[in-house]
Amino acid sequence: MTLALADAEAFPKDGNLRGATMRTDMGTYHIRPFGQPCIEGFFGGRFARELEDAGDGAFAAHSIDEIAGFLGNDIRRKLKPLMESRWAHDPFARGAYSHALPGHAGKRAVLAAPVDRRLFFAGEATSPNFFSTAHGARDSGARAAKEVLALLAKR
Repeated sequence: MTLALADAEAFPKDGNLRGATMRTDMGTYHIRPFGQPCIEGFFGGRFARELEDAGDGAFAAHSIDEIAGFLGNDIRRKLKPLMESRWAHDPFARGAYSHALPGHAGKRAVLAAPVDRRLFFAGEATSPNFFSTAHGARDSGARAAKEVLALLAKR
Protein backbone atom coordinates (compact mmCIF):
# COMPACT_ATOMS: atom_id res chain seq x y z
CA MET A 1 0.00 0.00 0.00
CA THR A 2 1.32 3.44 -0.86
CA LEU A 3 0.05 6.85 0.22
CA ALA A 4 1.03 10.15 -1.41
CA LEU A 5 2.54 12.51 1.16
CA ALA A 6 1.99 16.26 0.74
CA ASP A 7 4.64 18.59 2.22
CA ALA A 8 7.00 15.64 2.19
CA GLU A 9 10.08 17.77 2.87
CA ALA A 10 8.87 18.16 6.47
CA PHE A 11 9.39 14.42 7.01
CA PRO A 12 12.67 12.48 7.20
CA LYS A 13 13.86 10.55 4.15
CA ASP A 14 13.75 6.81 4.71
CA GLY A 15 12.02 7.17 8.08
CA ASN A 16 10.05 4.36 9.69
CA LEU A 17 6.97 4.03 11.86
CA ARG A 18 5.91 0.82 13.53
CA GLY A 19 2.70 0.07 15.34
CA ALA A 20 2.41 -1.69 18.65
CA THR A 21 4.49 -4.80 18.03
CA MET A 22 2.56 -6.81 20.60
CA ARG A 23 -0.40 -6.73 18.17
CA THR A 24 -0.67 -8.37 14.79
CA ASP A 25 -3.24 -5.93 13.40
CA MET A 26 -0.74 -3.19 12.72
CA GLY A 27 1.32 -1.81 9.87
CA THR A 28 4.94 -0.91 9.38
CA TYR A 29 5.48 2.29 7.42
CA HIS A 30 8.41 3.50 5.35
CA ILE A 31 8.33 7.30 5.13
CA ARG A 32 9.76 8.87 1.98
CA PRO A 33 11.47 5.77 0.56
CA PHE A 34 14.40 6.86 -1.59
CA GLY A 35 13.32 10.44 -0.80
CA GLN A 36 10.02 10.07 -2.69
CA PRO A 37 6.93 12.00 -1.46
CA CYS A 38 5.05 8.96 -0.22
CA ILE A 39 4.63 6.46 2.59
CA GLU A 40 4.74 2.71 1.95
CA GLY A 41 2.78 0.46 4.28
CA PHE A 42 3.52 -3.19 4.96
CA PHE A 43 1.17 -5.71 6.56
CA GLY A 44 1.43 -9.39 7.26
CA GLY A 45 -0.35 -12.56 8.21
CA ARG A 46 -4.05 -12.85 8.82
CA PHE A 47 -4.41 -9.12 9.20
CA ALA A 48 -3.13 -8.49 5.66
CA ARG A 49 -5.61 -11.04 4.33
CA GLU A 50 -8.44 -9.40 6.28
CA LEU A 51 -7.58 -6.01 4.77
CA GLU A 52 -7.40 -7.55 1.28
CA ASP A 53 -10.75 -9.22 1.73
CA ALA A 54 -12.27 -5.94 2.99
CA GLY A 55 -11.84 -4.51 -0.53
CA ASP A 56 -10.61 -1.33 -2.13
CA GLY A 57 -9.51 1.35 0.28
CA ALA A 58 -9.21 -0.86 3.37
CA PHE A 59 -5.40 -0.73 3.48
CA ALA A 60 -5.37 3.04 3.00
CA ALA A 61 -8.12 3.67 5.56
CA HIS A 62 -6.36 1.57 8.18
CA SER A 63 -3.00 3.15 7.38
CA ILE A 64 -4.27 6.71 7.56
CA ASP A 65 -5.97 6.00 10.89
CA GLU A 66 -2.87 4.34 12.31
CA ILE A 67 -0.48 7.04 11.08
CA ALA A 68 -2.79 9.73 12.48
CA GLY A 69 -2.61 7.87 15.79
CA PHE A 70 1.18 8.21 15.70
CA LEU A 71 1.56 11.72 14.29
CA GLY A 72 -1.72 13.47 15.10
CA ASN A 73 -4.93 14.10 13.19
CA ASP A 74 -3.47 16.94 11.07
CA ILE A 75 -1.53 14.37 9.02
CA ARG A 76 -4.79 13.10 7.46
CA ARG A 77 -5.01 16.07 5.09
CA LYS A 78 -1.48 15.32 3.82
CA LEU A 79 -2.17 11.70 2.90
CA LYS A 80 -3.86 10.43 -0.25
CA PRO A 81 -4.17 6.78 -1.34
CA LEU A 82 -2.03 5.91 -4.38
CA MET A 83 -2.14 2.12 -4.70
CA GLU A 84 -2.83 -1.13 -2.91
CA SER A 85 -1.66 -4.60 -3.79
CA ARG A 86 -3.44 -7.83 -3.06
CA TRP A 87 -0.70 -10.41 -2.98
CA ALA A 88 -2.79 -13.08 -1.28
CA HIS A 89 -5.18 -12.99 -4.24
CA ASP A 90 -2.33 -13.09 -6.77
CA PRO A 91 -2.01 -16.70 -8.00
CA PHE A 92 1.73 -16.25 -8.54
CA ALA A 93 2.79 -14.42 -5.37
CA ARG A 94 0.25 -16.27 -3.23
CA GLY A 95 0.50 -13.80 -0.41
CA ALA A 96 4.09 -13.33 0.56
CA TYR A 97 7.58 -12.14 0.09
CA SER A 98 10.44 -13.96 1.76
CA HIS A 99 11.78 -13.74 5.27
CA ALA A 100 14.49 -15.77 6.92
CA LEU A 101 14.30 -17.10 10.42
CA PRO A 102 16.87 -15.59 12.82
CA GLY A 103 20.29 -17.00 12.08
CA HIS A 104 19.33 -18.37 8.65
CA ALA A 105 19.84 -15.41 6.31
CA GLY A 106 22.88 -17.16 4.83
CA LYS A 107 20.60 -19.86 3.43
CA ARG A 108 19.59 -17.41 0.70
CA ALA A 109 22.75 -18.52 -1.11
CA VAL A 110 21.45 -22.09 -1.04
CA LEU A 111 18.23 -20.92 -2.70
CA ALA A 112 20.26 -19.08 -5.36
CA ALA A 113 22.54 -22.01 -6.21
CA PRO A 114 21.98 -23.60 -9.64
CA VAL A 115 20.98 -27.26 -9.78
CA ASP A 116 23.07 -29.45 -12.08
CA ARG A 117 24.07 -26.37 -14.06
CA ARG A 118 20.65 -26.63 -15.73
CA LEU A 119 18.18 -25.01 -13.38
CA PHE A 120 18.84 -21.43 -12.26
CA PHE A 121 16.99 -19.48 -9.60
CA ALA A 122 16.15 -15.83 -9.16
CA GLY A 123 13.76 -13.84 -7.02
CA GLU A 124 13.96 -11.61 -4.00
CA ALA A 125 14.33 -14.65 -1.73
CA THR A 126 17.70 -15.39 -3.35
CA SER A 127 19.06 -11.87 -2.86
CA PRO A 128 21.63 -11.68 -0.05
CA ASN A 129 21.20 -7.94 0.55
CA PHE A 130 17.86 -6.87 -0.93
CA PHE A 131 15.53 -9.74 -0.02
CA SER A 132 11.84 -8.86 0.26
CA THR A 133 12.22 -6.08 -2.33
CA ALA A 134 11.44 -5.58 -5.99
CA HIS A 135 15.00 -4.46 -6.70
CA GLY A 136 16.28 -7.62 -4.99
CA ALA A 137 14.17 -9.64 -7.42
CA ARG A 138 15.42 -7.60 -10.37
CA ASP A 139 19.07 -7.86 -9.33
CA SER A 140 18.79 -11.60 -8.74
CA GLY A 141 17.31 -12.03 -12.22
CA ALA A 142 20.30 -10.23 -13.69
CA ARG A 143 22.62 -12.44 -11.62
CA ALA A 144 20.91 -15.65 -12.77
CA ALA A 145 21.00 -14.48 -16.41
CA LYS A 146 24.76 -13.84 -16.10
CA GLU A 147 25.22 -17.33 -14.66
CA VAL A 148 23.37 -18.84 -17.63
CA LEU A 149 25.35 -16.75 -20.14
CA ALA A 150 28.65 -17.70 -18.50
CA LEU A 151 27.72 -21.38 -18.74
CA LEU A 152 26.71 -21.03 -22.39
CA ALA A 153 29.95 -19.21 -23.21
CA LYS A 154 31.93 -22.25 -21.99
CA ARG A 155 30.20 -24.59 -24.44
